[in-house]
Amino acid sequence: MSLTILEARWRVFGHISRQAINTPPDVAMTKYFKTEGSKRRGLPKTSIVTTRRRDLKSHNSDHWPTRLHSVKDLDHLRDIAQNRSDWKHLTTAIIIQISPGRDVR
Repeated sequence: MSLTILEARWRVFGHISRQAINTPPDVAMTKYFKTEGSKRRGLPKTSIVTTRRRDLKSHNSDHWPTRLHSVKDLDHLRDIAQNRSDWKHLTTAIIIQISPGRDVR
């Protein structure tokens, strides 16, 4: 079940990344990196960026990006998402890395 959710999250992230620049999801992701100020108390909020960052952190690759800490990293992922074949290879590599030994479609 969690593997299916992981695949779905990456598919949605790719879909959002391929959309036009000023759509609400794109603006929200860009704003996430541009907000400055004091840190909030307590646990950080879970967002699409924080879950993607966690997935990329567990993924080791020389060919694909392994971080998501700035707008530059987000733009790099957007560039990869424009080519659906490359995006499919990236998401498959991440899923295999996170869940070795499981059958990936």
